[in-house]
Amino acid sequence: MLLFAGIIQPWNGFHDRYLIEDYLDLFDLAAYQIQSQIANASAEQPIKSNMVIGEASASTMWDNNAWQNFYHRTADGEPPYLIQDFLHAVLPSAKLIVMLRDPVERLYSDYLYFISANKSVEDFHEKVKDSLQIFDGCLMHSSLRSCVYNCTVNSAMPVRLQIGLYAVFLWDWFTVYNPNQFLILRLEEHAADLRKSMHRVFNFLNLGSLTDQQEAAIINNPASNTRRPKDKSLGPMLSKTRELLKHFYGPFNEKLALLLNDDSFLWEQ
Repeated sequence: MLLFAGIIQPWNGFHDRYLIEDYLDLFDLAAYQIQSQIANASAEQPIKSNMVIGEASASTMWDNNAWQNFYHRTADGEPPYLIQDFLHAVLPSAKLIVMLRDPVERLYSDYLYFISANKSVEDFHEKVKDSLQIFDGCLMHSSLRSCVYNCTVNSAMPVRLQIGLYAVFLWDWFTVYNPNQFLILRLEEHAADLRKSMHRVFNFLNLGSLTDQQEAAIINNPASNTRRPKDKSLGPMLSKTRELLKHFYGPFNEKLALLLNDDSFLWEQ
């Protein structure tokens, strides 16, 4: 069984391309373990393994900013191929786990994590306003899908507004992979009940039940990428910023909830 969350490294024209060999080297240990199992297998002792091989590149779901470097611009401005097309060509049976966060909170967290200087709630508000203006300007003459995958628009926006348009990305993934191959979780529920969330993951991967020891190890493992103390001191975003973003993301959350048949993805609470 194979869990695969992504293989393609972004390249936006300002960074060197990553050699695929460098990426594949990350799986050397797994390849060695598989080879050892094959070498030690026999008719009396066939291979029995519930090994799961995968990785966790969050950007795989949405980062297609390199497509205009590989294909001529299309008449409608939309990419002819996306990451999932390449993944499906080599991994049609992949299982994919997606963790989604309230896009309003996600954007603020993204700002705090990636902006290095002069951060403030006022600065965030101005960057949100500028980004909304840029994105709305694109929508005046182009399709939603074209704007979401428009490298120039994405680079021009001071904050990464487009990443929270989950319905657009998931719809494209569902046109390539069967929705049954996905486990889609909400970060808020995962954080509130890690035990329940991880049981869902193990069931999805057909790994059986978590042992008490495994459960304890997962629950006690420190969280990664937690908010830095200096960022916590900035407090929450301004209420007027939140209202702007809720107004922007609301219709897309409605599309997402409809796509997934789950109103919890409205993030109304």
